[in-house]
Amino acid sequence: MAAIPSFRKNLWPRHCLPSARELVHNIVISSKTPLSTKDIYNLALKQTTIQLVSDESGPQHNVPKKEHPSIVRGITRQPSTRPPHPEHAVRSLQYLKRVVLPDLVNSKKVEKFCTKRTLSQVEIDHRLQTVTKAARKEQAVLLATPRNTWLWRMTTPPPPPKPLPASTLSKSELLGLPRLTAADVGVGEDWSHLNKRRQRARKEKVERDLKWMWTLQAAKREAAREALRLNAPASVHSQ
Repeated sequence: MAAIPSFRKNLWPRHCLPSARELVHNIVISSKTPLSTKDIYNLALKQTTIQLVSDESGPQHNVPKKEHPSIVRGITRQPSTRPPHPEHAVRSLQYLKRVVLPDLVNSKKVEKFCTKRTLSQVEIDHRLQTVTKAARKEQAVLLATPRNTWLWRMTTPPPPPKPLPASTLSKSELLGLPRLTAADVGVGEDWSHLNKRRQRARKEKVERDLKWMWTLQAAKREAAREALRLNAPASVHSQ
């Protein structure tokens, strides 16, 4: 691909002009329904109080005059592609689609989403104008069915954080101690394989272990509370 001559470069700013950004953003947020890219473009062109394409916050840009083919050193120089509305903040549909809207997406001001939409009768009639009479009936049925459509809307705010569920931690776990249960010392185990004498002995042992475990755990919790109290900031004690 041949390199673009220097005199053809930067005729039109490739960045998003602040006036274009503000205009498009205001159109999207003021609309009660989502808009297509063409809808936004048509609404932008209908604005009557639009600044010309010159923004003090960005590089100075003067609208180039219409060019005509010219011959330079025996080579025919083709004129640059002129947008349909060079004096407008949103100078073309491509500029809106490839520059302005992506800029608003990056700043999280608008978002694009896909939805099912049925074309209006005006839209269907417009599309059928380019269809042959033989295929028009079949095409009309296809156009009347809902189809995937990409639209623009204000960025949906994130949902509020869900309230945290009530703590299921035991008192010991809240103090950083391991959670202990009666099953840890054998409560609930099946001793049916033991004879009656050994079953009685196992039951007595489990009861002693269980009592000792609760006593030990209570002592650990009390020690943990005391440690937390001693390590608390001095300001807490002074209140």
